[in-house]
Amino acid sequence: MTKSKSVKIITKKNLKDFVKNLIKDKKYEVVGVKEKGIKFAYGPLENANELRLDYDVTLLPPKKYFLPQIEKLIEYNLEKKFEYKREEKVKSRILIGVHPYDIIALEQTDKLYLDSQEDDYYKKKRENTIIIGSDIEKVNERSFAASMNTHVTDSGFDLLLTNIGGDYAITIGSKKGEKLLIKYAKTKPAKELDIKKIKEKRKKIKLEYTKKLKVPKEDWSKVLVANYDHPLWENRSQKCMECSSCTMVCPTCFCYDVIDDVSLDLKDGNRVRTWDGCLIRDFTKVASGEVFRDDISKRFRHRFYRKGNYLPERYGFVACVGCGRCGIACLPDIADPCDVMNYLSHFEKSDDTDRFFLKQKTDVKEKGTIHIPQSATIKRTEQYTKSEMLFEIELDDKKPLGHIPGQFVEVSIFGVGEAPISVSSGPSNKSTFEIVVRKVGNVTNRLFKMKAGDKLGIRGPFGKGFDVKSFEKKHLLLSAGGIGIVPMRSLIQYVVDEKNRKKYKDITILYGAKQPSEVLFSEEIKEWCKVDNVKCELTVDTCADKDCWTGCTGLITTLYPKIKLDRYDSINTVAVVIGPPIMYRYVIKCLETLGIPHKNIYVSLERRMKCGVGKCGHCQINGVYVCKEGPVFNYDDIKDLPEAFE
Repeated sequence: MTKSKSVKIITKKNLKDFVKNLIKDKKYEVVGVKEKGIKFAYGPLENANELRLDYDVTLLPPKKYFLPQIEKLIEYNLEKKFEYKREEKVKSRILIGVHPYDIIALEQTDKLYLDSQEDDYYKKKRENTIIIGSDIEKVNERSFAASMNTHVTDSGFDLLLTNIGGDYAITIGSKKGEKLLIKYAKTKPAKELDIKKIKEKRKKIKLEYTKKLKVPKEDWSKVLVANYDHPLWENRSQKCMECSSCTMVCPTCFCYDVIDDVSLDLKDGNRVRTWDGCLIRDFTKVASGEVFRDDISKRFRHRFYRKGNYLPERYGFVACVGCGRCGIACLPDIADPCDVMNYLSHFEKSDDTDRFFLKQKTDVKEKGTIHIPQSATIKRTEQYTKSEMLFEIELDDKKPLGHIPGQFVEVSIFGVGEAPISVSSGPSNKSTFEIVVRKVGNVTNRLFKMKAGDKLGIRGPFGKGFDVKSFEKKHLLLSAGGIGIVPMRSLIQYVVDEKNRKKYKDITILYGAKQPSEVLFSEEIKEWCKVDNVKCELTVDTCADKDCWTGCTGLITTLYPKIKLDRYDSINTVAVVIGPPIMYRYVIKCLETLGIPHKNIYVSLERRMKCGVGKCGHCQINGVYVCKEGPVFNYDDIKDLPEAFE
């Protein structure tokens, strides 16, 4: 590191003056490591004497300055139809004393938040912050950074301080850092002996680590994949308090929630981003009340797999830097990755490390404008049942939504929040599109009270839809259960449209609802049946004597015997399944009985898709982001994902 970067020497007195000058200038908010009782924490420096570079580890990592615990995204006025302003204020800040493992953690965070779908809020904070790192002087007993090779770093900083005895060496990592030294500090060039002292210091600090890994980080993924069903997860999780303290103090846990914070007078409010954690039960809870990974052992396991398998496969790094904070914060002492990996080191490894991950590209729709909704107007509403209502929506810029069948949008109502909702209409050049919502959560309950002319926000379209091109010249068998007919309608409208109908062979639509009163799109279904070689079969679970129903009674699986195999060449049939989670396993068995290959089966899955761009973490199925790689999946790709059909 020191050979390729310029190094200066500063006396301890001049270092104190350097910090004093930075504070005095007022151009920056100067933040450093300070005492907090018997612990240490980052905080604004009022004077240079407060700075402690001899600390072991801080209570919270410096990520809080880039992803604050509570971060205002937009401010809105509830007395006007749709008025908001983005939070544009970003402080110029200097962070002093950041240890190498925390610098590396920030570089990892960059890969997630500064990918093709940049997070503008995070990016501005990074651009307006100068990092003055500090080589470690004291090792915490819970840290295993040396085993992770994160106890030193040669990148990610503007300046890096190393205590070499009577003086400090300052390694210059950027032009910004160099200019800062020139303006505020008194230094001298480093000599060859000084460079040698830096190397000796780093070698010495490595020897002070007593906590060591038995599994090199390069093998974490191999060990985890081979031990997915190990009793360790159940046994250790029995002590878990589900507090998620381990994720809150972790420098490489990036997950968050977005909520609306409304003023007491109900006149205005803020949409804010807050830290969230995968150990919390409601982390995966969807509006209908269903919780994925409901069992604590699954949530406990997910944290380790995200760090050691899911993110390494996606981004190429193990999302643990060995700082030891999670082990310190966890009261039952079960969260330490070093302890878990050392235990598993005695068991098998597997080279099938991408088993829980899908490698595919997703188009970016919201570059630079993450979480900013586009103004839209409700043009028409139509209530189908007491719980389902259709909304025809027009974007205020009058442009088409530009979706493909199977995609979803985030519907935004200021003062309430956002909800992911499937687009129910087929693609078109019209400026309007349709959604159908079920009244099950805060957003949908508010939607039910809205009328034509009311304003709301739209983000998207998001996710992977149906590859309708690949369906051409194939028979289509479309199975929808319950409200699964809503996203299926978008696909049906596309394939039965007169412009597209000849591209596809016979189309069979199977649709099951709980009872006749819950059947949606009844009149449309009649029209679909009039299209050449389109057949619709309907069934309801139960039918009261008072109901007028001429269709079948029973689960949707009772419809499959009606399909005449001699009309279907199974290899040339594409099957699409959308419905409640419990439906998939039974319907897919029916499709297998019909001889339809797994590669010809497509499913659409529901999860808590909060951000829509693969950052918040709520929608993960093992290493897959439903909002990016889905919600439409080829069954052959995900059939072996343990969490896909739980």
